[in-house]
Amino acid sequence: MTLPDWLTISRVLATFILLILLQACAHPPVPQWTAWLALTLFVAAALTDWLDGYLARLWKIESDFGRLFDPLADKLLVTVAFIGLLGAGLLPVWFVSLVVAREFLITGIRLVAGQKGVVLAAEKIGKHKTVTQMVTAILGLLLLAIDPPPPFGQPLLYLAVLITALVTAGSGLYYLIRNYPLLSPQVRRP
Repeated sequence: MTLPDWLTISRVLATFILLILLQACAHPPVPQWTAWLALTLFVAAALTDWLDGYLARLWKIESDFGRLFDPLADKLLVTVAFIGLLGAGLLPVWFVSLVVAREFLITGIRLVAGQKGVVLAAEKIGKHKTVTQMVTAILGLLLLAIDPPPPFGQPLLYLAVLITALVTAGSGLYYLIRNYPLLSPQVRRP
């Protein structure tokens, strides 16, 4: 286990703490310190996503563990944040459903590829998807923490939701098309 791998694991652990904090925020009145702590924890965890990849490339210690678990840790972090924001009434059900469906689809493709001996690393478009999702989550968590939220906050969040939905759906479609041959029963281990 390398430092980048431990950073990935720390992101998973931070997600469970975030879940507890967001549960406390789901029932009005929202404890402001809890909302600010959730925002701070999410930002710190999101930064580990950048840091673990940077260190792995810098030190040339990229691993199969990192290629598999880094995107899973991101998916878990973002999904928990979005479900918490859905529970707080800040995100629409269709958006969170789209994000979760896309993540299940891609994880399924990764599992099929893994059974065939192929490790699918994250694609650039998937990284763009992750960035837009994290920005949307940060904006939503910020609106949860600010009491009262600014009047431009909800329209800004909705714009971020629309952009993120387009990037999320587009990246899922791209990933499906690019890796469709792996789903064929004829494709075997290289």
